[in-house]
This record gives sequence, structure tokens and C-alpha cells, in this order.
Amino acid sequence: MKIPKLAVMLAMLAVPPALPAASLDDAVTNLKVRTVLLEKFGTDALGIKIDVASGNVVLSGSVDRSRTRDGAKAAAREVKGVSSVEERIAVGNGPATKTRVASRRAKTSWENSMLETRVKARLFEQVGENALKIRVEARGTTVTLEGTVPTGNVRATALDTVRATKGVSRVVERLSVGQKAG
Repeated sequence: MKIPKLAVMLAMLAVPPALPAASLDDAVTNLKVRTVLLEKFGTDALGIKIDVASGNVVLSGSVDRSRTRDGAKAAAREVKGVSSVEERIAVGNGPATKTRVASRRAKTSWENSMLETRVKARLFEQVGENALKIRVEARGTTVTLEGTVPTGNVRATALDTVRATKGVSRVVERLSVGQKAG
């Protein structure tokens, strides 16, 4: 299997740049173990933390596939300079899972920002500069309004505007009417 250049670069970053002379053998062993794991298990092996002390290897971290966890110990044993291997790898929440979770969070944040922007733009159209006094926060299809507006009419117009905005299913209203204490 050919290893992507990005995976090799990430593996090199896993080794500290300034190593004392006494740990040079362990650093080389660490890099060899990392290389073998990447060759056998691809990017799933990026979730494995490798600690080497006097040829004794401890594999920890998390991977997405049980095949990676199950084969990592045997793969590390094949490396010259490895005297023992302890495996403490968990399955689940590995690199691919973390990427999917981060992607979902980014998408949710983007969707919330888009709805907030859409609501704020409509508020400017309907209540003018009074929209500057209204904080808008979206979570899913729920929009929360906070702030102080000058009149009950502005408050009612703002609420009607938000309720009529595409993508809003619920409005949490925390607006007060009158002068803001300052």
C-alpha cells in the first residue's frame, strides 16, 4: 500500500525535534514503528501514540477499526530494536471519527451563522438601526433575541420578522422595552 505524503509528514511530526543523545535509538525505533503501522493500517494508525523506552514499546490512543488495534502489537514486534510491546489502544473515536465529528460541528456552526445573518438582515430591513440593539443567536432552527428596543412596536415587529424568516421554527424572546440602563 502506498502511503500518502501527508501521512508521512504527520508521522515525522510525531517525533520531537530535539532529542537527547540517550534517546536516539528509541526515537529511531519510534519512527520505524510509526512507519510500519502506517504502511499496514493507513491513516487509522495516526490515532496511535507510540512511546518507546529502551526498546519497550507502549501503543496507546484510539483507532476507528478493531483490525488496526488487533494487528498493531504484532506489527510493532516486527521492528528491529523492539524488545516488548504493550498495547493499550481503544477502538472508537479514532482519526476518521474525529474528522467526521469536526466536520459536523463546522457545518452546524456555519448553518447557525447563516441563519443568524439572514435574521439580522431581515431585522435591519424591518426595524432599521434598532436591529443594532438586538443580539441574534441561532441554534438549529431556534433563534434567540436579546437586547433592549425603544418601543413595544419595534419589539413586536422584530418578533414577527424573525418568525417569518425562512429556517426559523422557534423564537426565544428576551427583549426588553425602554432605555438600556447604562
